[in-house]
Amino acid sequence: MRTLSCSAPDLAGRIARRHFVGQDRVAVAADADELIRLLAASRRADPRPAVINAQTRRGHADSLRAAGMPFVELPLRDYRICAEELCARMAHGAGMVVVAHPHDPTGGVLDAESVRSLCAAARRYGTLVVFDESSAEFALGPGFTSARWNARYGSHVCVLRTDGSPGFGYLIGSPAVVGRLPAPRPPAAAPAHDVVVLERLRAANRSARESLCRGLAELGVKFLPSAADFVLVRLPGTASRVAEELRAAGHASAADMTPIGLSDHLRVPVGREDDVTALLGLLRTVLAARAIP
Repeated sequence: MRTLSCSAPDLAGRIARRHFVGQDRVAVAADADELIRLLAASRRADPRPAVINAQTRRGHADSLRAAGMPFVELPLRDYRICAEELCARMAHGAGMVVVAHPHDPTGGVLDAESVRSLCAAARRYGTLVVFDESSAEFALGPGFTSARWNARYGSHVCVLRTDGSPGFGYLIGSPAVVGRLPAPRPPAAAPAHDVVVLERLRAANRSARESLCRGLAELGVKFLPSAADFVLVRLPGTASRVAEELRAAGHASAADMTPIGLSDHLRVPVGREDDVTALLGLLRTVLAARAIP
């Protein structure tokens, strides 16, 4: 049984073996956002701005801002990242592009052609493309194409992953990129996830996500298809208030997405089957009460 141990000094080597790369292509830090900050800090000599997507979790923008790197935010198109527009930005001088894949909070993924086009544009224009695959462990399947192959063998692509909660973050990229990173904050104690346990977690997440989506449909609540361990739901005119009422009832994890430009939306983590059952029960009660004149 192959296991990723929690010994911090040994993490980079163990991750390298897990992903079949040299240890000089791996960096480990407290979380993925810390690695984005370090990447940006290592590229201060490059005057070109970064490009990220708007309506994405604030960690990307906050990390670039903390490193002093200027950046542009591109809005989503129909809840999806537009790979063609990102490629066009590279052609017009973007020095770094950060892509959430799966996207957080929509749970959407880029298709294989989009991943290929972004990696090809990175090589063509000398841009560093960073795929934040923090939720990828739950997205593995026919609809998801990781950029790991390009990060393993190329020079302009990095992939970020997280392991456990709180766990740690790690990066796979070229030795030239990894070697320029400033010293990271040390990771928290890492969990020991073997392959069998990880497969069980994925299966449990898929089952709970199906239950959540089925329950939302029965309640008449609109939501986006998700490849991640969360679902974005749409509650026009009531999302913020529903989030407050769910929090008051003891379910604090459903988050109002208004601060990132997605008003009327809640990000709902999947959790376990019993978490889903409890959330749907609370949501049914809250929605029924709000429907009373």
